[in-house]
Amino acid sequence: MKNTFLFVLFAALIFVFSACEPNTSTNRKSNTINFEKEKAQVAELLDQLSTSTESGNLDIVEKIWCPKEETMLIGTENNEKLVGWKQIKKAISNQSTSFKETLISITEQNIWIDEDGRTAWFFEELNYNFILHDKAMSFEGIRFTGVFVKSTEDEWKLVQGHMSVPTEMDVE
Repeated sequence: MKNTFLFVLFAALIFVFSACEPNTSTNRKSNTINFEKEKAQVAELLDQLSTSTESGNLDIVEKIWCPKEETMLIGTENNEKLVGWKQIKKAISNQSTSFKETLISITEQNIWIDEDGRTAWFFEELNYNFILHDKAMSFEGIRFTGVFVKSTEDEWKLVQGHMSVPTEMDVE
Protein backbone atom coordinates (compact mmCIF):
# COMPACT_ATOMS: atom_id res chain seq x y z
CA MET A 1 0.00 0.00 0.00
CA LYS A 2 2.82 2.35 0.91
CA ASN A 3 4.57 1.58 -2.41
CA THR A 4 1.37 2.34 -4.34
CA PHE A 5 1.00 5.64 -2.53
CA LEU A 6 4.63 6.60 -3.31
CA PHE A 7 4.19 5.60 -6.95
CA VAL A 8 1.04 7.73 -7.32
CA LEU A 9 2.74 10.65 -5.54
CA PHE A 10 5.81 10.35 -7.78
CA ALA A 11 3.62 10.18 -10.93
CA ALA A 12 1.63 13.22 -9.77
CA LEU A 13 4.81 15.23 -9.17
CA ILE A 14 6.12 14.38 -12.63
CA PHE A 15 2.79 15.47 -14.12
CA VAL A 16 2.77 18.74 -12.18
CA PHE A 17 6.33 19.66 -13.13
CA SER A 18 5.85 18.71 -16.76
CA ALA A 19 2.68 20.82 -16.92
CA CYS A 20 4.77 23.89 -16.06
CA GLU A 21 7.13 23.37 -18.99
CA PRO A 22 6.77 25.78 -21.91
CA ASN A 23 4.59 24.48 -24.69
CA THR A 24 7.24 23.56 -27.24
CA SER A 25 4.66 22.64 -29.86
CA THR A 26 3.40 26.25 -29.80
CA ASN A 27 6.98 27.54 -29.91
CA ARG A 28 7.79 25.27 -32.84
CA LYS A 29 4.59 26.35 -34.59
CA SER A 30 5.38 30.07 -34.21
CA ASN A 31 8.84 29.43 -35.64
CA THR A 32 7.24 28.12 -38.84
CA ILE A 33 4.94 31.12 -39.31
CA ASN A 34 6.20 33.73 -41.73
CA PHE A 35 4.94 36.80 -39.89
CA GLU A 36 6.05 39.23 -42.59
CA LYS A 37 4.11 37.23 -45.20
CA GLU A 38 1.01 37.22 -42.98
CA LYS A 39 1.29 40.99 -42.42
CA ALA A 40 1.67 41.50 -46.18
CA GLN A 41 -1.51 39.48 -46.79
CA VAL A 42 -3.47 41.59 -44.28
CA ALA A 43 -2.03 44.80 -45.79
CA GLU A 44 -3.11 43.63 -49.25
CA LEU A 45 -6.64 42.98 -47.96
CA LEU A 46 -6.77 46.47 -46.42
CA ASP A 47 -5.63 47.95 -49.74
CA GLN A 48 -8.29 45.92 -51.57
CA LEU A 49 -10.89 47.09 -49.06
CA SER A 50 -10.02 50.73 -49.79
CA THR A 51 -10.00 50.36 -53.57
CA SER A 52 -13.17 48.26 -53.66
CA THR A 53 -14.91 50.77 -51.39
CA GLU A 54 -13.82 53.58 -53.74
CA SER A 55 -15.18 51.77 -56.79
CA GLY A 56 -18.29 50.43 -55.05
CA ASN A 57 -17.31 46.81 -55.74
CA LEU A 58 -19.31 45.09 -53.01
CA ASP A 59 -18.29 41.63 -54.23
CA ILE A 60 -14.69 42.24 -53.17
CA VAL A 61 -15.75 43.99 -49.95
CA GLU A 62 -17.88 40.96 -49.12
CA LYS A 63 -14.94 38.56 -49.68
CA ILE A 64 -12.85 40.51 -47.16
CA TRP A 65 -15.44 40.73 -44.36
CA CYS A 66 -16.45 37.66 -42.33
CA PRO A 67 -20.06 36.86 -43.31
CA LYS A 68 -21.16 35.95 -39.76
CA GLU A 69 -23.59 37.63 -37.41
CA GLU A 70 -20.83 38.16 -34.80
CA THR A 71 -19.00 40.51 -37.18
CA MET A 72 -19.21 44.18 -36.19
CA LEU A 73 -18.39 47.64 -37.48
CA ILE A 74 -18.54 50.85 -35.49
CA GLY A 75 -18.72 53.78 -37.90
CA THR A 76 -18.11 57.49 -37.53
CA GLU A 77 -21.74 58.50 -37.06
CA ASN A 78 -23.57 58.12 -33.74
CA ASN A 79 -25.99 55.51 -35.05
CA GLU A 80 -23.38 53.37 -36.82
CA LYS A 81 -23.10 50.41 -34.46
CA LEU A 82 -23.48 47.61 -36.96
CA VAL A 83 -23.55 44.00 -35.79
CA GLY A 84 -23.76 41.19 -38.31
CA TRP A 85 -22.67 41.07 -41.91
CA LYS A 86 -26.17 41.90 -43.20
CA GLN A 87 -26.20 45.28 -41.40
CA ILE A 88 -22.63 46.06 -42.46
CA LYS A 89 -23.33 45.15 -46.09
CA LYS A 90 -26.46 47.33 -46.14
CA ALA A 91 -24.55 50.34 -44.75
CA ILE A 92 -21.67 49.89 -47.21
CA SER A 93 -24.13 49.50 -50.07
CA ASN A 94 -26.02 52.67 -49.06
CA GLN A 95 -22.74 54.58 -48.83
CA SER A 96 -21.68 53.24 -52.22
CA THR A 97 -24.83 54.51 -53.90
CA SER A 98 -24.77 57.89 -52.10
CA PHE A 99 -21.10 58.82 -52.48
CA LYS A 100 -19.60 59.73 -55.84
CA GLU A 101 -15.96 60.00 -56.91
CA THR A 102 -14.71 58.43 -53.69
CA LEU A 103 -10.98 58.53 -53.08
CA ILE A 104 -9.43 56.86 -50.03
CA SER A 105 -5.75 57.16 -49.26
CA ILE A 106 -4.03 55.24 -46.47
CA THR A 107 -1.54 57.58 -44.80
CA GLU A 108 -0.37 55.28 -42.00
CA GLN A 109 -0.75 51.57 -41.44
CA ASN A 110 0.35 49.26 -38.61
CA ILE A 111 -0.40 45.52 -38.49
CA TRP A 112 0.32 42.98 -35.76
CA ILE A 113 -0.03 39.19 -35.84
CA ASP A 114 -0.45 37.05 -32.72
CA GLU A 115 2.02 34.26 -31.99
CA ASP A 116 -0.15 31.48 -33.42
CA GLY A 117 -0.64 33.36 -36.70
CA ARG A 118 -4.44 33.15 -36.57
CA THR A 119 -5.36 36.69 -35.41
CA ALA A 120 -4.24 40.05 -36.76
CA TRP A 121 -5.13 43.54 -35.62
CA PHE A 122 -4.41 46.82 -37.31
CA PHE A 123 -4.47 50.59 -37.11
CA GLU A 124 -4.73 52.84 -40.15
CA GLU A 125 -5.13 56.52 -40.78
CA LEU A 126 -7.12 57.39 -43.89
CA ASN A 127 -7.97 60.43 -45.90
CA TYR A 128 -11.50 60.01 -47.24
CA ASN A 129 -12.73 62.24 -50.05
CA PHE A 130 -16.03 62.00 -51.91
CA ILE A 131 -18.92 63.95 -53.36
CA LEU A 132 -22.26 63.83 -51.58
CA HIS A 133 -25.27 65.67 -53.04
CA ASP A 134 -22.99 67.61 -55.41
CA LYS A 135 -20.84 68.82 -52.50
CA ALA A 136 -17.16 67.82 -52.12
CA MET A 137 -16.46 66.28 -48.71
CA SER A 138 -13.08 65.56 -47.16
CA PHE A 139 -12.15 63.84 -43.92
CA GLU A 140 -8.46 63.84 -43.05
CA GLY A 141 -6.90 61.41 -40.60
CA ILE A 142 -9.84 59.05 -40.12
CA ARG A 143 -8.74 56.32 -37.74
CA PHE A 144 -9.60 52.78 -38.75
CA THR A 145 -8.83 49.89 -36.41
CA GLY A 146 -9.90 46.30 -36.65
CA VAL A 147 -9.31 42.61 -36.26
CA PHE A 148 -8.80 39.86 -38.83
CA VAL A 149 -9.00 36.14 -38.05
CA LYS A 150 -7.99 33.19 -40.19
CA SER A 151 -10.94 31.18 -41.42
CA THR A 152 -11.05 27.39 -41.55
CA GLU A 153 -10.08 27.80 -45.22
CA ASP A 154 -6.90 29.58 -44.02
CA GLU A 155 -8.04 32.97 -45.37
CA TRP A 156 -7.93 36.23 -43.43
CA LYS A 157 -11.41 37.64 -42.71
CA LEU A 158 -12.23 41.00 -41.17
CA VAL A 159 -14.41 40.42 -38.08
CA GLN A 160 -14.33 43.80 -36.36
CA GLY A 161 -13.78 47.36 -37.50
CA HIS A 162 -14.00 50.76 -35.85
CA MET A 163 -13.69 54.12 -37.57
CA SER A 164 -13.38 57.45 -35.82
CA VAL A 165 -12.83 61.04 -36.85
CA PRO A 166 -10.29 62.91 -34.73
CA THR A 167 -11.37 66.11 -33.11
CA GLU A 168 -9.52 68.90 -31.39
CA MET A 169 -10.69 69.94 -27.98
CA ASP A 170 -9.62 73.14 -26.29
CA VAL A 171 -9.23 71.79 -22.78
CA GLU A 172 -7.29 73.90 -20.31
